Amino acid sequence: MRVLPLLLLASCAASSAHHDHHHRHHAADHDTPEIPPAWIESHVRFLADDLLEGRGVATRGDALARLYIRTQLEAAGLQPGGPEGSWEQPVPILGLTAEVTEPLRATNGTETLAFEPVTDFTAVAARPAAETSFDEAEVVFVGYGIDAPEQQWDDFKGMDLKGKVLLVMNSDPASDPNLFGGKARLYYGRWTYKYEEAARRGAVGAIILHTNESAAYPWQVVQSNHGRENFWLPFAPDSPTIAIRSWVTEEAGSRLCKLGGHDLAALRTSAESRDFKPVPLGVKVSLRTRNTVRELQSANVLGMLPGSDPELAKEVVVITSHFDHLGIGTGRNGDRIHNGAVDNASGIAGMLAMARALKDMPRPRRSLLFAAVTAEESGLLGSSWYTRHPTVPQQQIVANFNVDGLNVWGATEDIEFVGHGKSDLTAVAEGVARDFGRRLTPDSSPDAGVFYRSDHFPFARIGVPAAYFKAGSSFLDRPEDRKRMKASFTTIHYHQPSDELAPWWNFASAAADTRLILACLVATANRDQAPRWTPGDEFEKFR
Repeated sequence: MRVLPLLLLASCAASSAHHDHHHRHHAADHDTPEIPPAWIESHVRFLADDLLEGRGVATRGDALARLYIRTQLEAAGLQPGGPEGSWEQPVPILGLTAEVTEPLRATNGTETLAFEPVTDFTAVAARPAAETSFDEAEVVFVGYGIDAPEQQWDDFKGMDLKGKVLLVMNSDPASDPNLFGGKARLYYGRWTYKYEEAARRGAVGAIILHTNESAAYPWQVVQSNHGRENFWLPFAPDSPTIAIRSWVTEEAGSRLCKLGGHDLAALRTSAESRDFKPVPLGVKVSLRTRNTVRELQSANVLGMLPGSDPELAKEVVVITSHFDHLGIGTGRNGDRIHNGAVDNASGIAGMLAMARALKDMPRPRRSLLFAAVTAEESGLLGSSWYTRHPTVPQQQIVANFNVDGLNVWGATEDIEFVGHGKSDLTAVAEGVARDFGRRLTPDSSPDAGVFYRSDHFPFARIGVPAAYFKAGSSFLDRPEDRKRMKASFTTIHYHQPSDELAPWWNFASAAADTRLILACLVATANRDQAPRWTPGDEFEKFR
């Protein structure tokens, strides 16, 4: 079922009811009001301004962004959606800044290799201690570092890894299309999973091998995290942690393996098989950081539009978008402010435009919660906090749509749907796109694991059918030029100070995509049945 109509008159015959259903369904989508491009532009112009200093977590820019979002949601007629009638849900955050005091060093007992911070490796403290280190810790290559019983895959084979440092590949095996979603990356392929699994195994540290292909971004993106403050939700006393999270370049990883008499390429080939067993490299590594720990406070901004149906209004469809970015960094070409214009002032602009447009629409049957979440760039902290401490009963959250970046490059025939086929949100979005003369396409980079990298993911982890929209790639005008411009965002501007508002931005395409997303939101809120996961999906068991 795509989108539900208004309630049909009980006296209608079945055939005419079916005809009426189709007619009203089609018309209802096109009742979605036009969204003026200026609505999007005005919000981006404010949120991505230098005065907000990159909206770093728990900074003045963070507070200014929250105030702006709150006032815009209030002006759009929404009600406070936070605890005890407030607009904000406080999110406690720990800030950890790690300074490398002893760079990564490796020895095979007779020969020693030294690695250069940032050039060869990065290091981030992974527990709130004044100092973190590993000293002469044995390195074990664990392949992809995955334990997936349902796939009959175990890279650890029962080896005791307590106190060891794990050298681990990013991504997940792609050699068999019947495993790990084939080309599509599952959560097992995400770097966050690698570190979490290392901690569960009692390792003292984990070093991830970077390649552009496996990470889906260049080394400079990894480098940008080194030496800067990293943010965490408060650590649970009983949750296992490693001391240091590290990455190495492919070249540095190759040297590390060679020191122990191993060939990295051969090790990686062996890791593609179920028969793989962990390989102690015969190398010991040392690394030490001195850490500054700060207790910080940010918040999610929450606005609610109560539903119109006496029963269905208890159920909530959540729209998420993150307002934070990377704040002030080391800089490039004299510019230190990471404005985060596409990522994600544009997404917040879309969310605020949707809230305003709803004033001119019939109120949906289910309630809509607009959640502008904090600290996404720091590990989805705001959305994770919300899903752990929801402001409505968890079982009443029936769906989540996420907006992380709008299409500012030009009108497209298609729009990407990350989470395609995972739940019946796909059918809703396909129907809406078709009625708009558009086409819904699956994630164009399934191997990049995008589904696990933004604020819909914490909702999926608690069983809520969730998805997120991305810019399409079938451009209607000068397609090759616009494809190049879009691709250059990831390779050049993503997480760099150059992600700024530019004169060439196409706000008409951003507004068109926002209108389609709004129609999906309303269609989901008006369905008779709450959305469900596709049977057998990896998240179905959490529902």
